[in-house]
Amino acid sequence: MATGLLIFVATYFLIAVQRLPFVHLNRPAAGLVGAVAMVVFGVLPLEDAYAAVDFDVLVFLLGMMLIVGYLEVGRFFEWAAQLVLERARSPGRLLFAVVVGGGLLSAFFVNDTVCLVLTPVLLAALLPLGVRPNVYLIGLAMGSNVGSVLSVTGNPQNMLVGIWSRTTFGGFLVHMLPVALGGLAIAYAWLRRAYAAELREPFRRRPEAASPPPPVPLDRPLVAKGLAMFGVAVVGWLVGGSLPLVAIAAGALMVLVAQRDPAYAIERVDWDLLLFFASLFVVMRGFERTGAVAWIDGHALALLRDGSPWRAATTVSAVMVTLSNLISNVPAVILWRNTVPRLPDAELLWRVVAVSSTFAGNLLLIGSMANLIVAERAESGGVRIGFREYARVGVPVTLLTLAWGIVVLVLTR
Repeated sequence: MATGLLIFVATYFLIAVQRLPFVHLNRPAAGLVGAVAMVVFGVLPLEDAYAAVDFDVLVFLLGMMLIVGYLEVGRFFEWAAQLVLERARSPGRLLFAVVVGGGLLSAFFVNDTVCLVLTPVLLAALLPLGVRPNVYLIGLAMGSNVGSVLSVTGNPQNMLVGIWSRTTFGGFLVHMLPVALGGLAIAYAWLRRAYAAELREPFRRRPEAASPPPPVPLDRPLVAKGLAMFGVAVVGWLVGGSLPLVAIAAGALMVLVAQRDPAYAIERVDWDLLLFFASLFVVMRGFERTGAVAWIDGHALALLRDGSPWRAATTVSAVMVTLSNLISNVPAVILWRNTVPRLPDAELLWRVVAVSSTFAGNLLLIGSMANLIVAERAESGGVRIGFREYARVGVPVTLLTLAWGIVVLVLTR
């Protein structure tokens, strides 16, 4: 028991910290070390470690990543971003387009991918205008985080919640639609308020950048096939098809009909994330063997059994926000995998877990991978987003969107 608990704590500490003076590990590597340690030190037999991996989650992720990979190869996201930017003629309109456009794309095509592709496009469009790009970059990160709550394909933690709660694609979408739209409105309004002085200044294109950027060379046949395959997947989910089976079938069909070298799309699959998920499943199975999960379940049930839905939703949300910023949102959701089904009104609380772990990403610059992607790609382009500058808008946006989300979910449960 003590060995499993020690390995679990050490693994989650390394996931949260990632870099120590004597060891440099990213999240997937830390998860892998923890999973192997659970087997090597006898907490789990190797057969139980294999059985702990939830292949429904990995297959669902892989199917979606294949379709998104082909859309990346076809340069769909750059084309969509350029289309939006060309039509935003003022700072206020551009901010609105970035927040809402990034949010809507992230709702279906995974927020990390959207931020990875759109950040350099946004920088290329903004720098010739002579404006400070920070508000738009923060708007992209926040909009992508908030918008990704809309569907089970928006982010990895939604995928976990969608599969484990056995919700339907359409049911999740209907409940999250007002949450996402209200959240995007709150994020935009607060950013506009916080950066009011900067947004009043009109664009002034620099003389050396008088000509607009060349159009993105969109691979129209490939993109059309990618969007069609995603549409097929959505239809399959709406009629009640299995989330992982429909996703991998659509992904495999995309490989078949793309008529492109699949290596380019397969290279864009986030294999690190798949490894991370598989490793965490093993670590959590070892953690369960310690009896700690039963202890957490008992205390959670005692705390929430006689409470109102408002108290339950607020308590679970507070726990998820704290955990998401300490150990990251995906490990936080996995930690509560077996606890939520035992709680009263589990269907409501699964949605609260999805909303809270997603909106928690806006609290601090290190709160989500999407934020870090934007910050790192911006810094490589000569633009720095400071921790304090982000927190100045991230904290109020997170608190307001969480309050909005809880109210909507409880009232529409």
